[in-house]
Amino acid sequence: MNKASDFLIALDDGHGMNTGGKRTPIIPELGKYIPENEFNKAVVSFMDRYLREIGFRTLLVAPTDSDTSLKARTDLANSKKADVYLSIHYDAVSDIWGKVEGHSIFVYPGHLNEKSGKLGECIAEFLKQGTAQKWRGIKEHNFHVLRETNMPAILSENGFMNNPREARLMIEPVFQKEVAIEHVKGVCKYLGVAFV
Repeated sequence: MNKASDFLIALDDGHGMNTGGKRTPIIPELGKYIPENEFNKAVVSFMDRYLREIGFRTLLVAPTDSDTSLKARTDLANSKKADVYLSIHYDAVSDIWGKVEGHSIFVYPGHLNEKSGKLGECIAEFLKQGTAQKWRGIKEHNFHVLRETNMPAILSENGFMNNPREARLMIEPVFQKEVAIEHVKGVCKYLGVAFV
């Protein structure tokens, strides 16, 4: 087994709290919408805690509620020579309620069989064991945080903001912690570190 302290994990909580359009439709029972970052930030906070408890070093690339630029995030991760980059998100296809559902992981095009793809497979193994959701697979996309990082990087979409059931999961602490633990277990498996 490898030592957790040998590894630096870069954590990216997706969009800023006030990024336009990154939110659920209005939820009638709540009388408001849920910003995507309310979920992303909570999950990254739990991941940060769990990773440090295991012994990993962590790097929060967007530590405030403002919308840190993508370049600033990847530049920081690269300058600190992070070993892994994890970007946490919640998906959407429109701003009205729909039936599309499920979670997925993205890697840079051509990297499915590279280190990023392996990292994605390790995390996917545990995501699929959690709350019942449609597994949409490991996909390729030219996202900045996947293209401009010098280390294995994945972007996970953990549900759909415009799906009524999955939108409500966004603010459930039990679900937030579960998603965090699933990612942490995947990182541990990928890096050969014991999950405790």
